[in-house]
Amino acid sequence: RVIYINDETTTQEFVVETLKVIFNYDQGAAEALTMKVHEQGSAVVAVLPYELAEQKGIEVTLSARSQNYPLQVKLEPETV
Repeated sequence: RVIYINDETTTQEFVVETLKVIFNYDQGAAEALTMKVHEQGSAVVAVLPYELAEQKGIEVTLSARSQNYPLQVKLEPETV
């Protein structure tokens, strides 16, 4: 599972954009998920095989850091 952790610095626009570009969400779904992260403090944004989850997590983190955002992405195994 790929989990986004809310913070007070990363813009909602940036989060929406990463969900669209990296996870292929459409605009509406990306906005809804962004609001869930914002309101609940974190949200699962994808359930993927570990290698793919790790790759996408790194991609998001590098993109965030390149724009000076502290967005945290957590990976954890899917609970059965």
